[in-house]
Amino acid sequence: MTAIDSLDHLNTLGVRATADRVATAATEDGLRRIVLEANDSGQPLLVLGAGSNVVLGRHVRGIVCLMRMRGLSVEPLGRDKFAVTAAAGEGWHALVRYCLGRGLFGLENLALIPGSVGAAPLQNIGAYGVEIADRLVGLKAMDATSGEIREFDRAACRFGYRDSLFKSSEAGRYVIVEVTLRLSTRPQPVIDYPDVRVELVRLGCASPTPVQIAEAVIRVRRRKLPDPRRVGNVGSFFKNPMVSAEQVERLRGEIADLVVHEMPETPGQVRAGGPGQFKLSAAQLIDRAGWKGARRAKVGVWPRQPLVLVNLDGACGADFLTLGQEIRAAVLARFGVTLELEPRVLGDR
Repeated sequence: MTAIDSLDHLNTLGVRATADRVATAATEDGLRRIVLEANDSGQPLLVLGAGSNVVLGRHVRGIVCLMRMRGLSVEPLGRDKFAVTAAAGEGWHALVRYCLGRGLFGLENLALIPGSVGAAPLQNIGAYGVEIADRLVGLKAMDATSGEIREFDRAACRFGYRDSLFKSSEAGRYVIVEVTLRLSTRPQPVIDYPDVRVELVRLGCASPTPVQIAEAVIRVRRRKLPDPRRVGNVGSFFKNPMVSAEQVERLRGEIADLVVHEMPETPGQVRAGGPGQFKLSAAQLIDRAGWKGARRAKVGVWPRQPLVLVNLDGACGADFLTLGQEIRAAVLARFGVTLELEPRVLGDR
């Protein structure tokens, strides 16, 4: 076993893991060589960006490809609209800062989300009322069976809540290589979430600019969430559950201040469960089930945000999955709501 096989420092959860082989893709041709090698040898292929949304087992079979493709460009679309294209290996927060620095707005609510650009459409990242699906024009991806490049428009990506074609029905089939977003020089602030509004008041921003909204989001995230460079975590370990109106009414009988968001109809997005869906706060359910701040040997629940599980002392992926299952069982027993894991689970336990 050589040092390059180690994945210890390639996942923000901070778990120890190894791979049969680790390769780096810095160019499209380099990625194609890795893809075709995996095909020719019959080995599984796993692409990692920043490793910020995965739970790794002790060993990952096959080739782990580190996505390191770089590049940013801006093209006018007419009037106040611009297309920003970013290579998959760019850092997501760095892209947000790049756009804000050039007066291009629309990503400010997604500031400080860890991870790479290529992983962002995979799970349709979102925060504080904005998802990448709201801004995406299209993307390019490499077919992992042939090495061919295919273009996807927004509709073809089949976005859903923390989901997409690339995470569900075609998981593993395509490797995203670049993403194009539609942004504007005309601010359209989204400040509906209470945490953001409260922070803007603290900052004294009555009519906030996009830069001030980004600053408020960053402050909220830093206050509530642990820094993965210091405390191993993948951010939200669970998705906010989607339920029916009937379930909402039932739960209001148990939780007087139940947090509920009605999911609007959004063109181009897949609505799991059909119309009339409502999003609950998984954090609130976990908290009311008594798990906020809980500890289990090497893993724990972050006391400021119960959606986040943290690595306390040399935990492995299985430790997180065990704790996650305990929490899911407790929420189901108490409230009749099933929580789903948000990160991908990869490798042998």
